Amino acid sequence: MLLLLLFLRAATSRCLHNEIQRSVSLLRPSFSQLVPNGRSSFLTLPGSRDPQPLRIQTCYIGGPVLDGAWDSKGDGIKEDSRALAAVSEAIQRIQSILAVQGPLLLNRDPVQYCRAVWGDADTPNYHRCSLLNSGYKGESCLGAKIPDAHLRGYALWLEQGPPQVIQPDGPGVQNTDFLLYVRVAHTSKCHREPSIIAYAACCQLDSEDRPLAGTIVYCVQHLTSPSLNHSDIVMVTIHELFHVLGFSGQLFKKWKDCRSGPSVKENCSTRQQVTRRDEWGQLLLTTPTVSHSLAKHLGVPGVSMGAPLEEEGPLSSHWEARLLQGSIMTATFDGAQRTQLDPITLAAFKDSGWYQVNHSAAQELLWGQGSGPEFGLLATCETDSSDFFCTGSRLGCHYLHLDKGHCSSDPMLEGCRMYKPLVNRSECWRKDNGFPPGTENPHGEIYHSQSRCFLANLTSQLLPGNKTTHPSQILHLKEEELMGRCYLHQCTGRGAYKVQVEGSPWVSCLPGKAIQIPGYHGLLFCPRDRLCQTNEGVNSVTFPTVSLSTQALLLQLSLALAGPPGHSLGNEEREELTEVVLQALMSRGSTGRCYFHSPSMTASLLFTVHMWKSPGCQGPSVYMLHKALTLTLQEKPLKIYYGGVSFTTEYKLLATLDPNHFMTHIGLSMGLCIMLVTLLYTLGIVAYQKRATLQVGPSAPYHSPELQGTRGPAGGIKEV
Repeated sequence: MLLLLLFLRAATSRCLHNEIQRSVSLLRPSFSQLVPNGRSSFLTLPGSRDPQPLRIQTCYIGGPVLDGAWDSKGDGIKEDSRALAAVSEAIQRIQSILAVQGPLLLNRDPVQYCRAVWGDADTPNYHRCSLLNSGYKGESCLGAKIPDAHLRGYALWLEQGPPQVIQPDGPGVQNTDFLLYVRVAHTSKCHREPSIIAYAACCQLDSEDRPLAGTIVYCVQHLTSPSLNHSDIVMVTIHELFHVLGFSGQLFKKWKDCRSGPSVKENCSTRQQVTRRDEWGQLLLTTPTVSHSLAKHLGVPGVSMGAPLEEEGPLSSHWEARLLQGSIMTATFDGAQRTQLDPITLAAFKDSGWYQVNHSAAQELLWGQGSGPEFGLLATCETDSSDFFCTGSRLGCHYLHLDKGHCSSDPMLEGCRMYKPLVNRSECWRKDNGFPPGTENPHGEIYHSQSRCFLANLTSQLLPGNKTTHPSQILHLKEEELMGRCYLHQCTGRGAYKVQVEGSPWVSCLPGKAIQIPGYHGLLFCPRDRLCQTNEGVNSVTFPTVSLSTQALLLQLSLALAGPPGHSLGNEEREELTEVVLQALMSRGSTGRCYFHSPSMTASLLFTVHMWKSPGCQGPSVYMLHKALTLTLQEKPLKIYYGGVSFTTEYKLLATLDPNHFMTHIGLSMGLCIMLVTLLYTLGIVAYQKRATLQVGPSAPYHSPELQGTRGPAGGIKEV
């Protein structure tokens, strides 16, 4: 359905989602195909006020591809495993739908298997298939062949009498709400568009138009590329899944308005208007929750405003990049650490009418936050009215301050400029970008996982004409001399932090102010409303002390991981594996990130995480969660898939920690660690379905579709 494109550093590209989705037929059962005695596709289930996670079943499709693909090199086992590991983790983060009863069965396309239908209205089998297509080879979804076991059967009908069953109904797929087919290949599309990481399409809908099945195709060359890590592929997969689950220009017109309740069919109707164009021709998504969420984000509550969509022709499936840079659903991808699962995207899923949404899973979107209703307009982005945009071509800092940046534009920004990460060595958070020992470092830069980019003109060198002046007395405020530099930072509260330059003490950085650093000429500017602003920042411990009640009991959980004999991991790989284990723990405990703090992993693969309940954290007490995890981990170890390798956990230690000892151990860094670790991935549960909308019905001895209402003769079937 979608084609997601990677923007690594200064690269530019485009997303081909609409082109891909237009090439795929969206099948849904016609009224005459519904089994009369089958259950309704809207169920009233016990506990329906407690939505259950969306059950996505993955089916890997191997073997030859069907769209003229280019042969990939090698056996592809490593690449396939890497894709499936990313799919598995992405699915864990997208949990949404009420449980349903009975197996899921997909429909066959009559245009594919039937060549002609009975055209005489007086014939008992009017509009049923009278002649089969001899070339019919089954159903596929974006090149992935759907197994017959997942499909309804089909039959040939004589002019009168019972049918001749050609293929009976398959057994279907139990305990499943959505079927996801996965391919790893070097297709012709991958060949023509080298920047494409993956593309996907939704292929089947239920009787109420909710997506039932789709396919993701991963371009194999990117799965072998060192420029993409596991977290990047997971984020790409989530983007693709969001498209196939409903965030699509092809599906917007099918969204439902369910005003009277979550479970009853009669309460819902197709939304009369999902998108419109404003007086300047800008395409907007105008549903109520989206409009409210965007107004809140821009700081204009109470104002009814639609969210702009990217200009991609008559239909669009992405947010406008000028307004929602960094959102998971913009058309460009710039790495997992710069991509947010934002509240406006989750609002869109609520407005689809198909899901209930856990909004606490959203990550805070900093781009444009509180900037007012004119933010992101072409008329204002070049006027210096917002410091999210820039002018000229200077060097500065990316708005998240993770990277040094160059003031530039791209086709999605349409002339507006922002500081885009540099091509090489821009990441302040990568320690290996630092200076080798003995190298001159006159600006005092520090590259570290806790370093961020600051506009500064600091130098330790004496300046001409000031040889006798103390360095801290020389300010030099010339704008052209200011550049993005990497320095350590330490969060001390929401929006409050300290900085450290090489060889200097920690210095408080007042947002919006310029500060002097002892031992250096010049100034360092402290950004406002950018650093230490994440959701977890509100709940993190205030440096350097913390007051804990008995309800905020501190616990520790340790797990030993066992992998293949002789398998070893580097530091960065252990950091990524730590996050994968943490996500699996959250999934096992059905809870959020706010219970888990300061996760770490030793070289011997001993995983440790501290447990306490942050203020505002919703859910059971930390003691109850601790106890539940203790029991389940002893009975059923975790199975972790990372980098194509399987790891299993061994329950080692679950111990209560003394609060004073705990704070002594991590006191100076706890606030920062909690904020940064959770900034990387706090996805949690994404969506909850309002109602089960699967039309599955019990299996019948034969399938008897009436073809009226599916497609007319112009669609490929003729009457006889």
